[in-house]
Amino acid sequence: MRRLLTWILPWLALSVAVFFSWQNPNVLNPTRIAWLLDGNDHGQAVIGMAAYLRAPPPWPSLHSNLLMAPDGIPLSLTDGNPLLGLVLRPFASVLPVGIQYIGWWLLTCILLHTAFAAALVRRFTPNPLATWIGAALLTLMPVLLARFGHVNLCAQWLILWALWIYVDADRSERPGWWVAVVTASILIHPYILVMVAAIWASAMLRQFLLAPDNRARARMFGDVAIVVAPLLIVPILLGTVSEPTIAVGGYGGFSMALDALWNPNTGAYSALLPAKALNPSQALEGMNYPGAGLLALIVVALFQGIRRWGEIRDDQLFRRLAWLLPAFLVLTIVAIAPHLIWRGVVIASLPMPDWVGKALDPIRAAGRMFWPVLYTLAFAAIVVVARMRFGTWLLAGALLLQVIDTMPLLKSARESGGWAELTSPYHRTLDPRWDALIAQADMIQFEPPEMYRDLALMEEVTWRAIVAGKPVRFFYASRETVAVRRRLQRDSAAFILGQTDPRRLYVLLDGKAPPVLAHRVTKLDGVAIIAPGPPPRR
Repeated sequence: MRRLLTWILPWLALSVAVFFSWQNPNVLNPTRIAWLLDGNDHGQAVIGMAAYLRAPPPWPSLHSNLLMAPDGIPLSLTDGNPLLGLVLRPFASVLPVGIQYIGWWLLTCILLHTAFAAALVRRFTPNPLATWIGAALLTLMPVLLARFGHVNLCAQWLILWALWIYVDADRSERPGWWVAVVTASILIHPYILVMVAAIWASAMLRQFLLAPDNRARARMFGDVAIVVAPLLIVPILLGTVSEPTIAVGGYGGFSMALDALWNPNTGAYSALLPAKALNPSQALEGMNYPGAGLLALIVVALFQGIRRWGEIRDDQLFRRLAWLLPAFLVLTIVAIAPHLIWRGVVIASLPMPDWVGKALDPIRAAGRMFWPVLYTLAFAAIVVVARMRFGTWLLAGALLLQVIDTMPLLKSARESGGWAELTSPYHRTLDPRWDALIAQADMIQFEPPEMYRDLALMEEVTWRAIVAGKPVRFFYASRETVAVRRRLQRDSAAFILGQTDPRRLYVLLDGKAPPVLAHRVTKLDGVAIIAPGPPPRR
């Protein structure tokens, strides 16, 4: 009963309170789709999973055959969730068609986030109340709450899980724990994998340098190999190493600003502090504002650390956290470079060789790389303040400040799910003839094959096609393989010459057709299309 009242019920209460403050409750209804098909990245994620389950490959393959047909595409490159795909694939034949799992994924992320946050701070706080206040502070982080459009990036509980392993000497030396968190990270999102790998590498660095002798160091190689093995094997399962992909470029366009800790970047992320960003993309991807409550705690903890430097220096937890500094320094440089931003203005640009930009292309949204540093700063501040006189009260005051400060962000996130109250998935393609046209076609072709021409329209038509089990020749992917891009270029070249396949439905994203095909263009819901069937006689 004590465990129920002290840990389980507070965990559930905190999780439910955060989730329903953050999301419209209707997102948990798996039949509500409209809130996802709005031209944002979560539409890509829901379609990727639906396509994978609609025409599933043999388990455990994670290749989706209906998108980028006939080549297909790895589920991970559609922002789908490979981990969830592996879990659901055995039940694909009995799962209903045309439903979404995103709402329940987001709830699962909050449940795991609060659980790992509480587990992380529990050993270092004086009482359960301080533990749960600390867990709430670590959950009401703007870097988490702002990620409702990138649903896999809501798995920031993986960072807390890695820190929970790291701060315990016994767990940190057991490779099984690291294998679990590293494998989960690979199967959810590569950016989070880099963050988790940095924490693991720090643990290995500490263990290697403090090993009592060379024999102990030699034994470490076996443990390291056990953890590295998933890094080599799982990408093969994901299908992301079998074919070369096209670099998208852009490293440095989504950097963290030098004033990121106290600059929310946009007013939607803070009710209390002024904000200034370079541009909307940098405002989101470069945002590393901890929230006013946590920022206040960090300041208090800094002054307390100066006053009690001897105690902090000799404390086992902080001595252990200090070993994170080399990896965190690298992550911070990657997050900030190459453009130094202050109050929304680039004040300097660092010279960077071309090979560095190409090497960092897979993590071009580099501002995210500061997240583990931010979570560790928040965790350390919570621990320092919790140990002070009236520490629990100080934490409670910080939580109140954090709640007030994040109210605009919570409201924005809830409103983004407002379309979950709609029963129809569609708001652009309302005409019932869409389904008939798609049923008549063997395949859907978008022209031109450019993701940002009209992403919301492309998502709706693609959703209709996936529900009908019809393949789509082009879709928004985080990376395209070289082979797919070449095939798309051949498709477009043939289309410009007037060469069409009578079995395809052509959707013209820019509303334009080459002159030779202009007489075949019709409109449905204001969308220019070329219906399947033989060309009319002229």
